[in-house]
Amino acid sequence: MHHPLISRLVKFAALAGIAAGCALGAAAQNAAPAPTPGPVLTSIVPDGKPHKFEARDHQFFIDGQPTMIISGEMHFGRVLGEDWETRIKQAKAMGFNAVSFYLFWNQVEGHEGKFDFTGANDVRRVLKLCQDNGLWAILRPGPYCCAEVEYGGIPYWTLKSPDVKIRTADPKFLDWCTKYMTQVYQQVGDLEASKGGPLVMVQIDNEIGITDPPNNDYLNALAKIFKQVGFSCQLFTCNPTHAGEWADPAFRMPGVLMARNGLANDSMYNVSKAAIGDYPVFVPEVYTSWFSGWSEPIATKNSSIPEITKWVTYLLDHQDSFTLYLFFGGTNFGFYNGSNFFLPVQTSYDYAAPIDEAGRTTEKYTALRNLLSTRLNLKLPDPPANPAVIEIPAITFTQMEPLLATLPAQPTATAPQPVSMENLDQDYGFVLYRKQFPNGLKGTLEIKDAMDYAYIMVNGKTVQQAFRGLGPASSQVALNETGPVTLDILVYNLGRISVVTSDRTQQYARKGLLGGATLDGQELTGWDSYSLPYARGVDGFKPSTAAPTGPTFYHATFNLDKVGGSFLNLTNWSFGIVWVNGHNLGRFWDRGGLGSLFVPRQWLKQGANDITVLELNGTPKTPEITGGTSIVSIPAKAFPVRLDRAP
Repeated sequence: MHHPLISRLVKFAALAGIAAGCALGAAAQNAAPAPTPGPVLTSIVPDGKPHKFEARDHQFFIDGQPTMIISGEMHFGRVLGEDWETRIKQAKAMGFNAVSFYLFWNQVEGHEGKFDFTGANDVRRVLKLCQDNGLWAILRPGPYCCAEVEYGGIPYWTLKSPDVKIRTADPKFLDWCTKYMTQVYQQVGDLEASKGGPLVMVQIDNEIGITDPPNNDYLNALAKIFKQVGFSCQLFTCNPTHAGEWADPAFRMPGVLMARNGLANDSMYNVSKAAIGDYPVFVPEVYTSWFSGWSEPIATKNSSIPEITKWVTYLLDHQDSFTLYLFFGGTNFGFYNGSNFFLPVQTSYDYAAPIDEAGRTTEKYTALRNLLSTRLNLKLPDPPANPAVIEIPAITFTQMEPLLATLPAQPTATAPQPVSMENLDQDYGFVLYRKQFPNGLKGTLEIKDAMDYAYIMVNGKTVQQAFRGLGPASSQVALNETGPVTLDILVYNLGRISVVTSDRTQQYARKGLLGGATLDGQELTGWDSYSLPYARGVDGFKPSTAAPTGPTFYHATFNLDKVGGSFLNLTNWSFGIVWVNGHNLGRFWDRGGLGSLFVPRQWLKQGANDITVLELNGTPKTPEITGGTSIVSIPAKAFPVRLDRAP
């Protein structure tokens, strides 16, 4: 394939009536450059009638008309279902002709065999909203997505079978994938463009080249599965700019478009052209910024308006189709954030996107809207009004309850060794491991392979915090306690590995006290294991008057005269989680750089509201929270040990 810049310059020269031989002439050297035709964009939109979508001859076609695909990316679970239509209208008003969606397997099939396509997972409703608003749709259902979401979108329960190699042609893994894709197809199969719907492309997995170049047995097996379950629309997969397999045309798969994440210039194209072949250039991820890990500043990579407009201009000049990643980022609500090896991703997934975390258009939105409308000669509708974002007066917490007081009456399991979270049939949250010492506890206690953050408590008092980022010494503590002693080890799952997730890294994904504990080198046996998922906080809050000595829940109520989204300021607090009216807003951590948590307006109500905070470090500076209208950024405090790499 010729570089598109060269082929298009020839085409443009012909359109301008300029002879190719004049390019080297003196007159041509002194003449003004010929005007460049605008990028190709068909006016055909999804209208309930069948349409033919093709990817061939270096272009996309709809009903035989050449067209670019210009889309914005949003994610299921990171935006509430109540806001989908507004986001889609914002996409339309920005100049997109398509919207791209990651659908996360672990949110759809949270427990094996139990599928949920309701609420924020209602993929069918979302695609129909695209059609109602005249936008095409691109679906990216995995099975692996990355997207810095928990385990890259792969369900936790796959870890109950450690011998099954994820993201390989392992028959068991492919069987799981087949069952999942069958369910997805049943939701959206009749919404393919050829059947009158908006769905034009479906992605197979994501960035396998990072983990296993150039072996594509897995992708070929997946492509077969997607076709067998019924998908007949254009399939594609993608890899990032540094994946070496792009230089190998053997990586190409019949009928599967090879897309290139991050493609931004000619040299990146030249590395990719062999794999792209006769397909059009498609860039599924044009980054509006980058993700941020705890202990890192809020990311600014790629985030400036000049950077992103320059990148988009390059793609428009070359008539290369693309998706802005992200158009709207949203929030890693609950425990759904992933991790970069051992570095957990922050709760905000704002990503400096054109639509901010609260759903408001930004200066970046306006700049890109102006660019697209001018370059594509579009008459765009006005974007919807921005949603309300409110301030919340100080909420003071006067009730508290120790976490240890919320334990179930009986342990979830009793066994010689601590039981992993997965073997307790638990997805997220905490596991508490308890052992009794009737005659006291003396010696050096060492815990092994605690995934991820551990609190060692003796008779309810925290005596040590252990974490990989704090170094190996944090996993040891000298004890000299007279009996009787209750030893509790609370282990907090901070998010399973999402970067990079493969059969070679799945060993890092299991959670709990995986290696047990020793006392003066001797293994300790006989443990009670308690599942503490805390998905909706704690039931039956029972206030205590005792001063906090370990992880503690704080509770309050507050009243609102009006409802709107709000950014809760957590700078008075250290490390923990917030629930509002039973909804898990996600994690906070004073390591930075995020100092707030966003609460959507739909989770608030006029009148009385309920709020609970789990403060893992016991006592806040001031037991108070306010709500504001923007993200709070705080200084980042790096860990002594780097977490974003393999050990």
